[in-house]
Amino acid sequence: MELDKGLRSGKLGEQCEAVVLFPKLFQKYPFPILINSAFLKLADIFRLGNNFLRLCVLKVTQQSEKHLEKILNVDEFVKRVFSVIHSNDPVARAITLRMLGSLASIIPERKNAHHSIRQSLDSHDNVEVEAAIFAAASFSAQSKDFAAGICNKVSEMIQGLDTPVDLKLKLIPMLQHMHHDANLASSSRELLQHLVSSYPSTPMVIVSLHTFTQLAASSLIDIPKQLQLLLQYLKDDPRKAVKRLTINDLKLLAKKAPHLWIRENTQTLCECALASPYNSLKLGMLKCPTLPEPLVLIKFWFSLPEKKSFLFQYIFIAVYN
Repeated sequence: MELDKGLRSGKLGEQCEAVVLFPKLFQKYPFPILINSAFLKLADIFRLGNNFLRLCVLKVTQQSEKHLEKILNVDEFVKRVFSVIHSNDPVARAITLRMLGSLASIIPERKNAHHSIRQSLDSHDNVEVEAAIFAAASFSAQSKDFAAGICNKVSEMIQGLDTPVDLKLKLIPMLQHMHHDANLASSSRELLQHLVSSYPSTPMVIVSLHTFTQLAASSLIDIPKQLQLLLQYLKDDPRKAVKRLTINDLKLLAKKAPHLWIRENTQTLCECALASPYNSLKLGMLKCPTLPEPLVLIKFWFSLPEKKSFLFQYIFIAVYN
């Protein structure tokens, strides 16, 4: 009742204070009837309020993600929120798109939301386009139909000459969600392979490789090829940032599917550790959850300029613990 009174207040500060207190209410009383009623009130605030209030409602929704499934009147809630997408204000549309993206888990197949996201990707306002990318990534992770429908659009934007590089870097991670069927995953892998080989700049290589790894992790059959690609970059690419990214991705794949690592993969990783001039990268490689042979580890210790026993003990603990 106190929060409802705050929402009805004519003062913006009191309304904002009431909105931001809703997550505590949900945490203390996680009952579907209360949560449903509260979200409908928040939807009214979102529909009738200004952009600052809408942003507050968006933050509350994102903080209360685990309670979204308790909304009983989903249609009515989404209807009130979605009405703002027709606003003439691009900022209001952008906040609405982020709101829809945050609701993707409970409305994955809403065609009107899909259509609005596709339209907003063609917007001339950068804030709206970035919000559309966020929403598209959220829906791609939840909906096979949306992912299949948006894949060609995203590919065209990434390869388009008129698309700014910073926008391409935000579009590429969306491809990690294109794993719902074999054809979709295959076309996404081909595009990522083209990006990795055609755009050698450090940011592009890092984003493309990591997205490639995330896509491969969703399909176990692609992990061996991805391991070879990452090890190739770890061995041949001189850039420290790229090496650090490949080490982190190798750790991810080792945790995801350690049984797919073969002896040659582990041997290559150890050889890279022996050859690296950076001790931080050496330790990072040896902390990868694939156990190298003790002889290789001893060779690594002898390659250190200062053979300190505490460092050797740390390596053994990191690798074998």
